[in-house]
Amino acid sequence: MSSTKIETSASGSQAELRNRLQKGGVKNITNSPNPAKNRSAEEILIEKLDAFLSSIEQRLERFDQYFKISGDVLLEDKEPEGETAATSLRSRRSSSASLLSLKLFSMYNLNKVYEQLSTVKDQVLKTSVLNLEYLYKALDDKYTDLFNPDGENEPVSTYMESLSNNREILTNKIITNLNFFEQKLSHIDALIKSKTPQATPNYDEDAKFNRYRFFNFNRALKAAQNGYLHYYQLPLSWRENRYIIHGYRFNLSHREMWKLMFHFNHNELANIWTHVVGALTMCYLGLVHFPNTEVYAKNSRMGNAMMFIFIAAALECLISSVLWHTYLCFAQIKIRNRFACVDYTGITVLITCLVIAAEYCSLYNYAKLLYSFMAVLICAGLAGFLFNWLPYFDRPDCRPIRIGFFISLAFLGGVTFLCKWHYEGLATAFYFYFPLVYKLFVWYWAGVVFYGGLIPERWRYDIIINEDDTCGHDHSALDVLFGNIEHSGEEELKEVKESMASHCAVHNRHSHGCHDHDHVTGADPYTMDQISAVKSDAGPGASGGDDQHRAPCTCAQATLDDDTMQQNDILKKHFPEAPMRTPYHRDFFSLWWVDYILQSHNIWHVFVVLGVVGHYFSLLGMYEAIHTQQQLA
Repeated sequence: MSSTKIETSASGSQAELRNRLQKGGVKNITNSPNPAKNRSAEEILIEKLDAFLSSIEQRLERFDQYFKISGDVLLEDKEPEGETAATSLRSRRSSSASLLSLKLFSMYNLNKVYEQLSTVKDQVLKTSVLNLEYLYKALDDKYTDLFNPDGENEPVSTYMESLSNNREILTNKIITNLNFFEQKLSHIDALIKSKTPQATPNYDEDAKFNRYRFFNFNRALKAAQNGYLHYYQLPLSWRENRYIIHGYRFNLSHREMWKLMFHFNHNELANIWTHVVGALTMCYLGLVHFPNTEVYAKNSRMGNAMMFIFIAAALECLISSVLWHTYLCFAQIKIRNRFACVDYTGITVLITCLVIAAEYCSLYNYAKLLYSFMAVLICAGLAGFLFNWLPYFDRPDCRPIRIGFFISLAFLGGVTFLCKWHYEGLATAFYFYFPLVYKLFVWYWAGVVFYGGLIPERWRYDIIINEDDTCGHDHSALDVLFGNIEHSGEEELKEVKESMASHCAVHNRHSHGCHDHDHVTGADPYTMDQISAVKSDAGPGASGGDDQHRAPCTCAQATLDDDTMQQNDILKKHFPEAPMRTPYHRDFFSLWWVDYILQSHNIWHVFVVLGVVGHYFSLLGMYEAIHTQQQLA
């Protein structure tokens, strides 16, 4: 009992200290004459990069919203030409006239800014703090393309100075570049906001929430150089299962991801190697076992081809799964998402070939019907293959389409059973298909119980895991099949969005008519720079305690403070510095070991392998039944 109190007290003190640093302590660091005394330049750069990356995500969302509601009504949709373009470019060289010149932007120019920001985001995600020279050059080039196309120096810019071998100097230059970017982009923010119809005053709330999608990205990369991460260190877009806490890899290097595949102390070890073993098993069955069976000797070439197609599809599915779990925590989000598509494609191909092989055996004596079904299935499989690689079909609102697709494949498999029943009777059809029940489906449904229920990790009690009504973690069999289980990061983003929407509604009721502020470029998520500036402008009496927080929101300062409090709550909830351990964290029965072995996904993989092997032996039985029927005929 005493140990529980001590640990709770310690964690409470730690949270209180972190809140004080976020609200007040960090202010002293950022405003001090020499920040390096408190933090290194690299630490400041990591924070600035995370904030910059988040701001880009916000701005891209705002651009999307703006383009949707404005079209080409508010701004002329053409590129400036001739003297007008030259005048516009010259005017942008003066920082005092930057907002005026940006008002001359056409829709073409805003689209260019959107495209360049997308490129900057990709480049920051690709290299981050691990390659400062490349990062500096990328930011320099994009800034020049956007705001200094003639190559003339900004009055206070250090952009075109030669690169230094001194890492700290280069780091400070990148920080300066980020500040220049923010200054220019804030003018574009103001322009877009000034052009937003009053009928949609909250159009940028989605952008405000998107700051958390890549939050902590650069910190996670830096921390991963010294070891594995825990769940709360990962950016939300990389979080899969909130019950798996320790042992996360996070790296930008392909070589490192493959090397870590052979390290036996991370949480994807069992997921990778269960399917490696499964793939080796299918290789043995296809190369050794099947060619030595009587079925192989009696089969026609077409019959053997169908079996080999199934084995190849199973092998492809298992290898695709290995690749996905190898790259599950790869820090380049686009490549990570491509490997997710590889995994979906493997599942699609396996299901299609599994049904085709069973149909071939079931309708062996009805050639026209067989080829008709096979043609439909092949077309459906090709369509599913293409769907998996289209970004549109990966969106949440397309989930019913994905579900309908796989249900249609299963339906075609069921129709062949009905055809068998119609032509040969219920007893024959049941006897023919029954081996699939206990050799395939029983393993699948057993896996659904574990994977769909996130068993056993949901029962761990070595760590206190935050639970909310929005994250019930009850999943159906279809969720298991379509990979909709381990998306805790998306669930947390949904929580953040709902929390911010609720907060915004309350705030709007209390602050109607208040001075507006920029939701997107408000406080720096790490340094709170702008909040500090507001407080310092307000004078010595502005730091006056709880009464100000209780007062009605009648000024920009109160609005910023309110947003900061909400932001600190979000950071405390979704990005704690460390998991909160219970006094039982060393107890074997607390299930601390599910981070590494026998988690629900490991068990699901084992059952998938058993199901695939079971289907192979079911097909052997079907072929034997066909040969027996031919002998009797």
